[in-house]
Amino acid sequence: MKNIQVVVSGHSMWPVLDDGQVIECEEYVGQELFIGEIIVFLHPFNSNLTIIKRIQKINQEGDLWVVGDNPDPTSSEDSHNFGFVSKNNVLGINRG
Repeated sequence: MKNIQVVVSGHSMWPVLDDGQVIECEEYVGQELFIGEIIVFLHPFNSNLTIIKRIQKINQEGDLWVVGDNPDPTSSEDSHNFGFVSKNNVLGINRG
């Protein structure tokens, strides 16, 4: 596995991650994912958009419910907007 660097864009993960911050992620190649981990993934409806969110739930099929950390509900486009995300969309995991 290789590490990838991702630049945070926006405030949906504030106060944990700041706009412009660079984070290191472990490339996702099928390893187990856990509730509470931050992942980088392709937007389910726009594969040109990469998103950073936290896993809040994992359903029985293994799909992920992801949310931003910002308490302002208007600051994050997440599973409240697009539903569960397939593990196939995951690019990296921030285990930090």
